[in-house]
Amino acid sequence: MRYNNRLRMQDLFMNPELAGVFPQFERGEKLQTVYSYAEVERKVAQYLAGALNGSVSGDGEITVRGKQKDVLARVRQLQALIEGFFNNMPSVVAGLKRNVPLYLPYATLKQLGQLQTTEDKIKAMQAVMDNFQYNTDLCALNSVKHERTDTFAQNKREWEGKVGYRRLKKV
Repeated sequence: MRYNNRLRMQDLFMNPELAGVFPQFERGEKLQTVYSYAEVERKVAQYLAGALNGSVSGDGEITVRGKQKDVLARVRQLQALIEGFFNNMPSVVAGLKRNVPLYLPYATLKQLGQLQTTEDKIKAMQAVMDNFQYNTDLCALNSVKHERTDTFAQNKREWEGKVGYRRLKKV
């Protein structure tokens, strides 16, 4: 699998065409490092509905087709990713403001927009969360999985080698 850093934070998280793949923030929205519980709940519901190929009703109910057991399994897979993302909001906001490039196995927005299955969407979000875990440029090191120091250092080196990481120049 080939990685590149062509896509940036705003390409993914401020792009309504990718609402089914990634949580979204509106361009021009005043980004906050802390959001109210109600706002986080709304963003999570919108993201979950898109990731699960469902919809959100006017009163915030998420409707998803499929067998309950299968849907719950997919929700559980997404839970850690969602928690990691929203628990890292200060780093997410800083990354969006600086429009940090992400190391991903996707070369174009079109590739991401064509992801249909929940499993493929989970893989895309996991690739982003790996950036939050190991990418020094996002200033969130070891904040997603909370690995032991020695394990984290080893996994970070492996991730950097796998993706071809190069630290951004300070501006």
